[in-house]
Amino acid sequence: MSFEKTVMDNEIHDKYRIDPLTLLGRAMTIRPENQATVFDITTKMGGVSNLYYSLVFWLGKQDYVLKKVDEYMEVTPTHIDAYNLTIAQKQKLEGAIKLGLSSAAQAVADFELLDHDKRRYQEIWDYFKKGKKDDHVLRSLFIDRVDAYTGEGFSMVTMTKRWPTIITDFIRMGNKELENVDDIKRELDVSQAEATVLKSKNELFSEWKRLFLPTVKNRLARIENMVNAREKSVEEYKNWLKPYIARYRMMRESTEANPSVYTNDWVMTPGFSQAVAFSGIRLWFWKPFILTEKGRPTYEIYGKPKRGKWIFDPYDDLVKSITPKIEEKYGLQEGEIEDNIKKIIGEALQSDSKFEQYEFGGRPTMDPKYLYYQFFDISIMRSIIKTAPPEGGELENIVFSPLENWLFSQNVMLLHIIELWARERHFTNYVEQIVGSKNLENKIRDRLDAEYEGKKEKKKNKKESKFASSLSKSVKNLTGLFVKPGPYETNFKERITKLYLVDSGANYGPIIKYIKANIGA
Repeated sequence: MSFEKTVMDNEIHDKYRIDPLTLLGRAMTIRPENQATVFDITTKMGGVSNLYYSLVFWLGKQDYVLKKVDEYMEVTPTHIDAYNLTIAQKQKLEGAIKLGLSSAAQAVADFELLDHDKRRYQEIWDYFKKGKKDDHVLRSLFIDRVDAYTGEGFSMVTMTKRWPTIITDFIRMGNKELENVDDIKRELDVSQAEATVLKSKNELFSEWKRLFLPTVKNRLARIENMVNAREKSVEEYKNWLKPYIARYRMMRESTEANPSVYTNDWVMTPGFSQAVAFSGIRLWFWKPFILTEKGRPTYEIYGKPKRGKWIFDPYDDLVKSITPKIEEKYGLQEGEIEDNIKKIIGEALQSDSKFEQYEFGGRPTMDPKYLYYQFFDISIMRSIIKTAPPEGGELENIVFSPLENWLFSQNVMLLHIIELWARERHFTNYVEQIVGSKNLENKIRDRLDAEYEGKKEKKKNKKESKFASSLSKSVKNLTGLFVKPGPYETNFKERITKLYLVDSGANYGPIIKYIKANIGA
């Protein structure tokens, strides 16, 4: 078994194009060539489901952490039972989503109209509050929105032809106690005729304030209450939609990603009127790998860790160099993984709550005490084929293609956990984008605030970055001549093949035996 062959088979290299020759000591990612088994099992109806659930629960009892990383389905309309349970249900979800989005859009439109009315009445209410001390603005409002509509020759706007300063004189009256014509004439230094008109307009203004103030309060209270209710309903509509969209997304048909997937598929034969249903799932499951060397305790092999501390930090340069590719694959923002890495690692150290309800309890996704992990990757496709009577029948078939066993160093394990987090983040973003969640609205508002304030993201000087990268590589190459190139095992021919891979097979064998035992092989 050559190192190049073993490493190049790894999915990490296919996805992220890591040069295998640079990995020794920096990481371990190995799949033994004899530990990738394909099962193709045909059973009576119910046998596949029994095998699948029996297997996943048994793996939990063997201290494995299990995660689903992909799923798909496809059903031909001729399989009426399966079609009604899946595709027809998907169409119902689609109708509910469309109706919900329409209701949410209408609620937003209603909210915007009410919010506009609220702003107008809030503006008037603010004028009334200010008018207790200085009613200049309120008097201007009275001139523009009340007195201006009294008609030609009666409004102060049209009286400016006779008294050019009448509007200014009316505003100058302010909160002064000017109740008779003589006081107005003397205080404002205007003619008898203008003072008489100002007295009448001032009385109308006082009456308008007395009558309109309660109206403003009542209308503002009602509209503000309706605005709050409509805003809440918009968010609730969106929250109600999230489970529907999540279920709809989980019922992804394989032809959505590739419409021509069944063009050359010999199983999909509608010409024979066969009823066929497919569903696929991909699982990752893993647990810490403990190397057993005679006469040496585990802590001497790995190093003795402090309580709750890593022996070596898994978030190393290799992981940091690959995370941008994960962000690109799942449509995340640049630097989003780095910003959340403490949270990702913190969650990985917590127990997996999926199994806490069972007798074997929960377990952490990663454990600082261990440098290596045994990792299994399995793609499962379940198919139901129903042929026409009288000689026809219905059978289930399950294909494991294949069940692969990998040996990972903890930094490679962290990469997979980061990808699981990115996948969950992508799914959440998808749902939030469909419903237009409050979180996305806040992000847009923050971006607009930053644009308004003229803030720009700090970017590293490219020349400095290239120089630092070149210097770092030179130092690493020079250091590699004298010391170990990384914290992980480098002796491939002796220690990895004769110790690590042998011990990993001890965990691979029982899984194969369990599957065979459950199918009667």
